[in-house]
Amino acid sequence: MARNEALRLPDALAAARRLGVNRVIVVDNGSRDATRAIALAAGAHLVLAEEPYAAAGFGVTWTNALLDAYGRGHWALVLDADEQLVFPGSDRVGLQELTAHLEALGSEALRTVMLDCFPPGPLARCAYRAGTSLAATACLFEPPSLRQERIIGFPGTLDYGGIRERLFFPEADPRRPLGWLHRRLFNLGLRLPWLRGSAGFARLAPPRSPTLTKIPLLRWREGAALLASTHRTAPMAMAAEQPTGVLLHFKFLQDFHARARDAVARNAHWDASREYRRYLARMEADPNFALDGMRSRRYAGPDQLVACGLMRDTPGWRLARGAE
Repeated sequence: MARNEALRLPDALAAARRLGVNRVIVVDNGSRDATRAIALAAGAHLVLAEEPYAAAGFGVTWTNALLDAYGRGHWALVLDADEQLVFPGSDRVGLQELTAHLEALGSEALRTVMLDCFPPGPLARCAYRAGTSLAATACLFEPPSLRQERIIGFPGTLDYGGIRERLFFPEADPRRPLGWLHRRLFNLGLRLPWLRGSAGFARLAPPRSPTLTKIPLLRWREGAALLASTHRTAPMAMAAEQPTGVLLHFKFLQDFHARARDAVARNAHWDASREYRRYLARMEADPNFALDGMRSRRYAGPDQLVACGLMRDTPGWRLARGAE
């Protein structure tokens, strides 16, 4: 799914091809830059979607329809143009080996956590060039202290935390005074069906930062469906002992301010672009805004993310890929 992604799309497509993706569909939602030309030049199938993004369930309606038409019986990797998948061993083996292992376990999906990557110094001074490595320019990340919260439906829990919560949504940190009590009481209320469906009760929900859980790799079949992007889906089989992955998230480049301003002006995202309103306020308050700091680390590959506890390797997957 893309809109004015000429900056990120070339490396996103190259990264997907390196993993072993053999057919790419780019859904273009009214781009006015070179996004369409880049997609076609890279050999992607281009689908034009001119309707408002929000009216299509933030792209979910389009994605489900395309996967129902062309994806059944296949593994599908559903990404935004600013996301790149890594998993244990992905610098040495690709999706063919991973999906074969998942199928052997009876699994239909791979769970991941999003990891925000950013350049050193002020974002406004970032000089990323399209077609070069995003990971080489946005080379830093902050190891997040993740927490899981239960949800009704699949995948059962969602991950929260990370640098976006710390910098843009500090009130969502449950460690703040009385925050844990607010969250505990609300979660108890969710157990009551008559209360769970109440609009008034929903307005009492504790503040939340952006959800970091995504399920981007799925074996599509009858009954498969995205419900909230790839954050929540229809139930899919996942084995208890299977690897997990990370989505490297390259939102933070030199165009971040302009993209936040556009998202707010179009009211294009969930909850009247609430997330982007936070970004815009922070950027306009500080033109030299930067994300790097004392907690930042330089990204060094998938082994590092396993060691950090951000994704899980397993003995079975190590054996399957010849790492043992």
